[in-house]
Parts: sequence; C-alpha cells; structure tokens
Amino acid sequence: MTIILIGIYGCTDNEKSSEISQKTINIVEGDWLMTFQLTAEETLPVRFLVTKKDSLYTIEFANASEKIKIENIAIENNRLKFDDPVFNSWYEFEIISSSKMKGFWFKDNQEYKISFEAEHGEQNRFKKPKKIVANEQIDVTGKWKVEFSPKNQENYYPAIGLFEQQGEYLSGTFLTETGDYRFLEGNVYGNEFFLSCFDGSHAFLFKAILKNDSLIGSFWSGSHWEEPWVAIRDDKFELTNPDSLTFLNDGYSKIDFAFKNTDDELVSLNDEKFKGKVVIVNIMGPWCPNCKDETAFLSDLYSKKKKDGLEIIALSFDRTDDVDIAKKNIEKLKNHFNIEYEFLLAGKASKIEAGKALPMLNHIMSYPTTIFIDKKGNVRKIRTGFYGPGTGNYYKRYAESITNFVDKLLKE
Repeated sequence: MTIILIGIYGCTDNEKSSEISQKTINIVEGDWLMTFQLTAEETLPVRFLVTKKDSLYTIEFANASEKIKIENIAIENNRLKFDDPVFNSWYEFEIISSSKMKGFWFKDNQEYKISFEAEHGEQNRFKKPKKIVANEQIDVTGKWKVEFSPKNQENYYPAIGLFEQQGEYLSGTFLTETGDYRFLEGNVYGNEFFLSCFDGSHAFLFKAILKNDSLIGSFWSGSHWEEPWVAIRDDKFELTNPDSLTFLNDGYSKIDFAFKNTDDELVSLNDEKFKGKVVIVNIMGPWCPNCKDETAFLSDLYSKKKKDGLEIIALSFDRTDDVDIAKKNIEKLKNHFNIEYEFLLAGKASKIEAGKALPMLNHIMSYPTTIFIDKKGNVRKIRTGFYGPGTGNYYKRYAESITNFVDKLLKE
C-alpha cells in the first residue's frame, strides 16, 4: 500500500508552504470504484484496480471477465492524464486525497465528456438500495427475449438477454441483430436488476425490476441516450440469422473498391496480392467495441491462416474528418493487437456514406459487417454484426463456424 505525503499546512513561511503544497499525493493501490454521472439522477459504476511500480501506476478496468489495462501512468501536479489503449478517448483525474479522485472521461473531442468520482475500497459494483421492495431474492440466470423501445416503432429492436447470477452478483450481456453489448457486470437486490459496462468507448447502464414474469427496465448509453426495455424468459427465442441481413444487389456477384492505406498507397481487390486468395473484407470503425472484438479474432485467424492463402482487408470508417487523426486511430488499433493485415481509410462513419462507398451491397446496417470472398473473387458470405467473447457460447460457435468456413474456402 502506498501512503499520502503529508505537509504541515499551518506553517507561516510562505516559501516552505508553497514547497509542501506541491508535494505529490500518492494514490492507494488496490480496488477502486469509479462512478460516472450520466444524468442528474443516474450514475454508472465501474471497478478498477490500481497497482504501482517505481513511480508509475497501472489502472485496470474490470467488466466481468474483461480486463482493460492502462500502464505507465505518471502523477503530474497531483493529476493523472492518460489515453485509452485502443479508442480515441482519454481520462483526466484530479487527486483529492490518497483514496479519492475526481475528473472527466473525454471521447473523440473536448465536447463530449462525462464527469466521475472514484474512491478506494473493495465494494459491490452497485450499492444496495436503502429500501428493497421484494423480500425474496430473484434469480435472473438464463436466456430472455428482450424488446428495446417496445412502444416506439422507429427505435424498436429485439435482443437476447443472457444473464448469470450468483447470489447478489450478476454478469451477462444483450445480443442484438447488429452486435452485442459486450461484458456487463452488476448486482441483483431483491427484485431489482443492475448491470453496467465501461470499455473506453461505451458507457452502458441497465436497470430493471421484475414484475410478475417480466423484467421492466431502462437503458442508458452515456449521457446522450435513454430508452425502455422489457424482457421475458424464452429459451427458444433467436434473432434473425446474421448471414441474411446484408447481401449483394441484383446483378452483382463481386465487390470492388479502391482506398488508401495509412501510407497513402491505393489498395484494391484487383491488386496482385489478392488474386487467387481467400479474402475477408471487414467493414469496421476504430471507435467501435464490437469491431475491436472482431479485430482481435481476425488478427488471430490471419496469423494462423495467412500461410495457407488467407488475406484480410479492414475498411475503416472513422468519426473524424481529419485524415491524420484517422490514421493515428488505425495505427493505435494495429499496434494494440499486432495486426499484420491491411487497413484502409474508407471514409466517414456513416451507414449512408458506407453504402455509397460500397454500392453493390443492399445496405450497411452495422459496424462491423464482414464479407467472405473465395479464390475466384466471388462473395460467398456476408455477416452483419459480431457476437464477441462476452456472449459465451454464441461467440464460441461463431469462431468455430467461421474458422471451418475459411478452411473450406482455402481448400477449394
């Protein structure tokens, strides 16, 4: 455990007082709880672990089994400022004492920020309500049929809720037709349900109450979005097959494009490098956590299959208009995962703009969308969205099926 360096602030010597006030406050190692202020009423908690080596700190955020580590953080003027290891976001902490900090999380630019407070101490992710309505503890373990914005046709979408509960501890995720809500962690108290996730790009908060056989809840995404949701148990419910949502328009059997990579070299599927190869084209964004998960999977797949004739091209659609920033965002992702395949700057992160860049597709309804091309250049499969490791068996089945499918194409 580290300790706070204490000065005698009653000293009348101005020079000595100034010198003491500049002494660094060392923060306590161990478990911390960060609480984001999403709205005037709603807060989102996330746990993190602080460790120290020499004068540098490591902070490791935890969402259930997911750990996000940020290393080599230095205290300067009793402040911590550091970037996310993957996304275009950063953190600014003001150290109040050895066991308390406050600050802001910034995303993409200075205009989007959410304030937080952080305190040292091991505790549940969500605090137990002072008054619990139900006397008996519910158990939400299992598979649920979920409807988000059920009374709003414009915003409505179905989902699958997968939850695992052990006592008051809860973990799980939601699967939608465009991806999943990744690793969620929280608590259940009586008949009240709490889950949250913070991964450096998204801040998700889910709350619900079990009434009769239904979960009646609300979902907050950062400080800019709130919607209702309802759920009932349903082991047989499935979403639309992700392989059927995006397809080639009539008259097309192939796709074509030409975009520049981060070295300003024009890259096309017609290049000699890709001829006679199985090619995976990954439509993604460096700001997208589901894309991060798929990038990790594809990078591993590429390292295993490139010797057999597999190539991968990532088409990066970014939120920024600044090409230099877009290049930095790609390089950050590539360095994090040690990626060896091509990343191209494909345009602005708009589904409409992405559709214009790839007019042979009926639409782009999700980042990521992944296209599988055989050795003759024909499109054999298009997968909308991605079910990442937070979805458990759904991810395992997907990883196995895609690996087998790629092997089949490589053998043709």
